[in-house]
Amino acid sequence: MTVPPPSSQSSTVALAAIANRHAADPGAARAAAFAVLQAGVEQQWLMTMILQGIAARGAAPSAADTAEILRSYGGQLCRRGFLPEAAAALDAALVIEPDVFSALNDAGTISFMLGDLPAARRRYEAAHVLRPDAVDPIAALAAIAARQYRATDARTLGLRALDIVPGLVTAELAVARADLAQDDASACVARMTALLRRSDLVTQNRIAALDLRADAHDAEGDAAAAFADYAARNALLESTNLQRVAAEVSERRIAQAERLGRWFAAADPHPWHQRAGSDNQRPVSGHAFLLSFPRSGTTLLEKSLAGHPQVVTMEEVDHLASAGGHWLADGTTLAQLATMNAVAAAEARSIYWAGVRSTIGSALDGRVLIDKLPLHTVSLPVIARLFPDAVILFALRDPRDVVLSCFRRRFQINSAMFELLTLAGAASYYSAVMSLALRYREILPLRFVDIRHESVVADFDTEIGIVLEALGIDWDPAVRDFSTRIGGKFRTPSDVQLTRGLSDKGIGQWRRFSGAMAPIAPVLAPWVSHFGYAV
Repeated sequence: MTVPPPSSQSSTVALAAIANRHAADPGAARAAAFAVLQAGVEQQWLMTMILQGIAARGAAPSAADTAEILRSYGGQLCRRGFLPEAAAALDAALVIEPDVFSALNDAGTISFMLGDLPAARRRYEAAHVLRPDAVDPIAALAAIAARQYRATDARTLGLRALDIVPGLVTAELAVARADLAQDDASACVARMTALLRRSDLVTQNRIAALDLRADAHDAEGDAAAAFADYAARNALLESTNLQRVAAEVSERRIAQAERLGRWFAAADPHPWHQRAGSDNQRPVSGHAFLLSFPRSGTTLLEKSLAGHPQVVTMEEVDHLASAGGHWLADGTTLAQLATMNAVAAAEARSIYWAGVRSTIGSALDGRVLIDKLPLHTVSLPVIARLFPDAVILFALRDPRDVVLSCFRRRFQINSAMFELLTLAGAASYYSAVMSLALRYREILPLRFVDIRHESVVADFDTEIGIVLEALGIDWDPAVRDFSTRIGGKFRTPSDVQLTRGLSDKGIGQWRRFSGAMAPIAPVLAPWVSHFGYAV
């Protein structure tokens, strides 16, 4: 039986709230969960389940019935890629029945996939307590330890799992990651090479093994072998995600950027300078969008600014698209956006701020909001119409390092990250987005503040001080503690790197891969020159 996605974000929020509000009252949790499922998530599917016998006794469903429905719903959502919604359903099920091994194991897996390693660890440890001899939680805890750079724990747990099930892939990966963390790249290469020879290796595990071996080759200084593995990994990611991405979007992201570029190249600047009212609804004292392109240094900036007591940040949550993304659809809607009146703008702003409130809560009030999503660059016309007074923090980094890093680092694949799976594709997408940004700067009445990543790394206090001044707030030394604010939640590849503190190791990485990057040099050369980097 297939399950449609949840009908609204509010249903997911309501399911997640069950764990917070009814942890001490399983009866209330059961009633609340069932009410949400009936009213908001997928009533037809739920009723079918009940009629098939889960709760067909004519009475109200028992706690076990409701928990089983939630677990089944969460599992199917996970298989379809709706991970936050799946996590909410499983969390609600665990409130009702907290000692179900399969639910704890599944919840741990979803948390791991979402990059929330502390939550994953808690779930797997609880599963391990229930069944100490089960190998899956042990191997998963080894993988978490490896991701958190607890190499000794990763090796110990991984070897224990291999004693139980020799050749277990999850454990092999964890031990290899421990090898790499302990500066034994050759051991990592050998273990992953042996793993990749196995005929029983499923595609997702092959992707993980290539990813790890590529990093190990890189650590050995063998850029050619590393690049070959990155390319092989990305080819698998491309083939396994092509059909899903094609079904999710009617227009490729690079095609969207190119289409917008053509439209705005001929656009009359005059309408864009007419204000569609003021943002009188905002609950914040200041508002900024942190954008540019993935791997341009936006995560370092966001984590730094998040430490300031007057700042609240929102990372990689796209409430702007909900408010006004539809206006970018075609020439007709773009013309409507250009001439938007105050009433329409106010309605769109209310949608945006309601979404932000649902994500951040009361911490929003009276502070400066930093809305960080790099590819909001494409949506700058929406920002200009709805939030003309917002500050645009634009992250800059050597285009060659940006594109190489986009190609090398493994993202959760969505329609935007799909464009980065080939080096040529990443370069073309970068060029299209930067061309669009350049035209936007010419016609949109927005205040841009450029922040160069290399300068932040070289003189952190000065550069972050400039950003704070642009936001109208004073310096606070807490901005230096960015590595502590990640807390093991690795939503992006940058989060993993920033746990190790400020480093210049990422600067000039493209030089080691210059041979492989030669074919895209003509695409990036204009941007290298435009942004003032040495040719």
